[in-house]
Amino acid sequence: MEMKIACDCGQKYAFDVEPVNGRMPAAVNCPACGADGTRAANEILTQVFPDAPPPLSVAVAVESAAPPAPPPLSPIAPPASAGGLRINRAAPAPMAATAGEPPLSAAPRLITAMRSPAIAAAAAKPKDDGEINLGLGILGAILGAALGAGLMYGFFVWADFRFPLMGTGIGALTGLGARILAKGTATTLGVIAGIIALLSTAGTLHLMFGDIAALFLISMAVSVSFAYKIAG
Repeated sequence: MEMKIACDCGQKYAFDVEPVNGRMPAAVNCPACGADGTRAANEILTQVFPDAPPPLSVAVAVESAAPPAPPPLSPIAPPASAGGLRINRAAPAPMAATAGEPPLSAAPRLITAMRSPAIAAAAAKPKDDGEINLGLGILGAILGAALGAGLMYGFFVWADFRFPLMGTGIGALTGLGARILAKGTATTLGVIAGIIALLSTAGTLHLMFGDIAALFLISMAVSVSFAYKIAG
């Protein structure tokens, strides 16, 4: 509908409007002096729509009783193409207030705790052949096998008692001697120590049991296993 307003300054102006609930949908001002003509326009609409809801001033009063708005955020000016529109963005939180982040003083202890399992695993891992003295390891295996065979055969001569599983002692001493002189363990050293332990155990059993020494395969296998596990 068309509205005609006569301002107090003497200026008359007209405009088209679509009332909302019988009231002005937005404010209107005099084009000459800029005075607010919304009230005069609402009075005219009241005569046209007598059963319309209360004027906008009541709604404004109700809205004023609403809880206070939160504090404004830091404004950031947009580019010129945004038409003067401003966008409020929250200021970034300080890095020191990050929740759940451990203090800097705890970082060395945290790194140490994370590295401890890896260090332990690396220490338990057998060394490569180039990291040990393989020659001395073989010498240690031979000396350990000779010592074990001497003790086993000496006990047999002294007590006249044949106990095949005493070959376990030969395997243990063979692996231990190889490990001590090589200053470490390695798969190759374990295999060599197992072979030396097998030969030493088989020879000692042959001295004790003669031709039936080949029947004591369990004693030989246990001796080889001990030597390999200790040196390898």
